[in-house]
Amino acid sequence: MSSRSSRPLTFDRRRFLELCGAAATASLLPLASGCGGDELAPPLDPGTFTVPPLLDGEIDGAVRVFRLDLQEGEVEWVPGAPTATYGVNGAYLGPTLRFRRGERVRLEVTNSLGETTTLHWHGLQLPARADGGPYQTIAPGTTWTSEYDVVQRAMTAWYHPHQMHLTARHVYMGMAGMILVDDPADQVGLPSSYGVDDLPLVIQDRRLLADGTHPYSAGKTPSMHDHMAGLRGETMLVNGVIEPRRVVPRGRVRLRILNGSNARNYHLGFSDDRAFLHIASDGGLLAAPLATNRVLLAPGERAEILVDFGGDAVGAGVQLQSYSGEVFASLFTGMMGANLSDSLDRATFDIMTFEAGPEATATAPPPAAFEPIVRMSEADAVRTRPIALTMSGGTVSINGEQMTELGSVPAAINFQIRSGETELWQVTNSSGMAHPLHVHNRHFQILDIDGAAPPPALAGWKDTVLVRPGRVVRLLLRFEGPTDLQFPYMFHCHILEHEDMGMMGQFYLVD
Repeated sequence: MSSRSSRPLTFDRRRFLELCGAAATASLLPLASGCGGDELAPPLDPGTFTVPPLLDGEIDGAVRVFRLDLQEGEVEWVPGAPTATYGVNGAYLGPTLRFRRGERVRLEVTNSLGETTTLHWHGLQLPARADGGPYQTIAPGTTWTSEYDVVQRAMTAWYHPHQMHLTARHVYMGMAGMILVDDPADQVGLPSSYGVDDLPLVIQDRRLLADGTHPYSAGKTPSMHDHMAGLRGETMLVNGVIEPRRVVPRGRVRLRILNGSNARNYHLGFSDDRAFLHIASDGGLLAAPLATNRVLLAPGERAEILVDFGGDAVGAGVQLQSYSGEVFASLFTGMMGANLSDSLDRATFDIMTFEAGPEATATAPPPAAFEPIVRMSEADAVRTRPIALTMSGGTVSINGEQMTELGSVPAAINFQIRSGETELWQVTNSSGMAHPLHVHNRHFQILDIDGAAPPPALAGWKDTVLVRPGRVVRLLLRFEGPTDLQFPYMFHCHILEHEDMGMMGQFYLVD
């Protein structure tokens, strides 16, 4: 398999299973991609697209209250072999939470699991003690309350566990969900009927074995290779369903897409190569809709796109695919990159199918431009802070150090930052694979990538940025909010196995 082919390389899972039997070379098919003695589940049947329930909360005085219960469950992805799962208010994944800018929310999170965990509000600006990071643990049988004002603009965020050393397992078991932030002052005429023309897509990959288990099932531990590469699988889920099919109205449909995988990048496009409009990234709307036929999402990143199905014949289907092979050479380099990638990283593969239905929508064209994004300047930064992402000898690190326990963090990755100041973070990646850097509590702007201005898709507000091998990415971050010397915020690689291994640091906001 080669990324240099002029045609996309499609992924055939039956052929993959045959190759597992042959397993020619570790660089082509690493042991950890499912060929290591455990029998992968046979190709599984697609399902019907499921829309997560929309939770609006309940008004209690001046506060909107959401009650969330972390639960154990099971899902029968492999016929006759149920998989043990975790979920929020259900067996797998959780409801979509709708927040309104300017309101105060209270989230009451009850842990009905048999182990300690947390719940982090990824992408939201909030006090450190309400963040849900590894310092805000929830013991079994207890309820943790997080309360804060919703201050950011309209955007798509998400929530997931952040337990120290167990984030990857808890997310893989199924605890995650979307957050939609509405801004009453920012109504721009985009599709907004949830579950009809405004659809959430939580994309995940899973390595399911024939007995319904996976590498994070009880009594199992992923290999060292899985930890270094990040656990990736061959079965694609959208909202917890295997490669589902969704009937959509013939017209413009808004897709809010979350890469909820532990480690896999997705280079998204459609099987007929149709163009669509990329309208928003992590922190909300871009300055203007961007016409494109691809969007690249690293773990933790979100994108909103508008897809026009108005010209599709009733019953016609088109696949949402990942054209991963097109970007393979820029995401994995050298022998390390070859050994840490898998067959899907070199391929084009299906994620789900959209089918044009009999109903048509009369949505108006989107605006030619949205609210301008005021760019920060390098001159605004009071200091430049180096952030070096490294991998060596079976370890991952930031600035040569690892965060391996709470309360004792090396000075190289333990910062005190004054609230109100702007910093420039110079992020470098000397490893052979790309790393998505996520910063809690802050939306930042990408100043440049290897000295060049960011492309339009990356010129909006971000909280996660994919740093490719050998690249230098400079970020501008304006730190604002309440100070707290007891509870810090995290910054880390959002390959969750890397986070668990210590590729994480922390910062306190101080006066």
